[in-house]
Amino acid sequence: MPLACCLSPLASCLLLMTDHPHPSETSPKATLLLVDDRPETLHLLSRLLLRKGYQTHSLTDGVQAVDVAEQLRPDLILLDINMPGIDGFDVCRRLKANSATEGIPIIFVSALDNVLDKVKAFAAGGVDYITKPFQFAEVLARIENQLKLKDLQEQLEAKNQQLQAEVNERIRAEEALRDQEQYLRLILDNIPQQVFWKDTNLVFLGCNQNWANAAQLKSPNDVVGKTDYDMFGDREIAEQFRIQDRRIIDSNTPELHIVAKKQKPDAEGKYLWLDINKIPIHNQEGEVVGILGVLEDITQRKLAEEALKAEKQKSEHLLLNILPKAIVDRLKQLESAIADRFDDTTVMFADIVGFTALSSEVSPVEVVNLLNQIFSLFDRLADKHKLEKIKTIGDAYMVAGGLPIPRSDSPEAVANMALDMLEAMANFQPAGMGPLELRIGMNSGPVVAGVIGIKKFIYDLWGDTVNVASRMESTGVPGRIQVSEDTYRKLHNSFVFEERGLTPIKGKGTMKTYWLVGRKEF
Repeated sequence: MPLACCLSPLASCLLLMTDHPHPSETSPKATLLLVDDRPETLHLLSRLLLRKGYQTHSLTDGVQAVDVAEQLRPDLILLDINMPGIDGFDVCRRLKANSATEGIPIIFVSALDNVLDKVKAFAAGGVDYITKPFQFAEVLARIENQLKLKDLQEQLEAKNQQLQAEVNERIRAEEALRDQEQYLRLILDNIPQQVFWKDTNLVFLGCNQNWANAAQLKSPNDVVGKTDYDMFGDREIAEQFRIQDRRIIDSNTPELHIVAKKQKPDAEGKYLWLDINKIPIHNQEGEVVGILGVLEDITQRKLAEEALKAEKQKSEHLLLNILPKAIVDRLKQLESAIADRFDDTTVMFADIVGFTALSSEVSPVEVVNLLNQIFSLFDRLADKHKLEKIKTIGDAYMVAGGLPIPRSDSPEAVANMALDMLEAMANFQPAGMGPLELRIGMNSGPVVAGVIGIKKFIYDLWGDTVNVASRMESTGVPGRIQVSEDTYRKLHNSFVFEERGLTPIKGKGTMKTYWLVGRKEF
């Protein structure tokens, strides 16, 4: 009977999916789990990684990948997104939800190249994202980078645990080590953290060499017998430290991982960030006899966090220039499709009259610069009236009110913006050109709004309300604002109108329309 038939289904799967090269004399660098729905991709990638000293296991199914990862505990997973059964996002989420596999770094390898898929990948718990087709050198470099990060993280956790164990041991054995001060000093001076200790009167009893260096002391002995008032020139800062230390001693409660900026710059004039831990010291009877402080320089980590925060803010600012904030917030929640119905919106289209002909007479750069000046004016007006710019189409500008957050005064806001646009265009005189005019149309009613596409997606509107608004613009005249009867009914108490009469509208027959003239005086 073949060996695979004697094993459990999962064990058989592991046996069948694993490449079996000739065993090398040395142990593999690391064990990698490769998950992709294309066997040829797995075969190629596995062979290349084996040549680099990695042990690989290959799978084409997401459900199996979750089970295998729990048993195999690989050092790293390369994960495709599109697979039968469950996709890569779900595989990643399941692995991160399992305490046995949550620490395994996962690199997504996918042909999907849009921003939303990358956002979803990182939100699911991925540490990196490689787009197909890929260069093997890039894949190898990113694997090695993540393995190094994983190794450093494990070392850091081990060091922190080791430090905590050492501190606890020193507290328990304080009296026993009192006669072995030289040995204790040797230990303290060889750890990377800054350490000090005080008695219950908050008088310094000692510190290690790193703390002395940070305090600009010649020797750790120089701190003995001093108080915070002696060490800090600023009495207010010294008092803050004493209040904190007294609270820890009186409550017999440690205060851990307090992140603070150092009050004084270092020798190079740079300010450092510290992770401060303070714990009460107990004697053998459990009585508090002092306080121990352990400080760690986390400046590099803090700078990295600030750089990451700055990049995140840049990305968010870019998204907010493309989509409404309410939609961006929903996309962050990984909504796969966004579509909403709004029953009370007002849509406006504005077109620059004669701009097409003008575009053929001036250079492309002049066309773009002119449109940028005009549309920048309109953008500022949209912000002023708290309306949503939907898009520009050539020399046409589209605005809507009442979405994505509904508001009861959207017809008034759109009407005010339309009047302001006519005034702005009347005052806009491009150099070397004649005055430009706008043709504006408005309509009110229900629309469907949502995000479409997988690349360069936009927030757009659909429905008869949008079509009629466009027809109000196209059948209007330069320098005037034509509105539908639905919009007129909403605005006639607050604005001045002139009845235009019955106007032929494509696809609608004849409609009664009005000219919006101005605001009523009250």
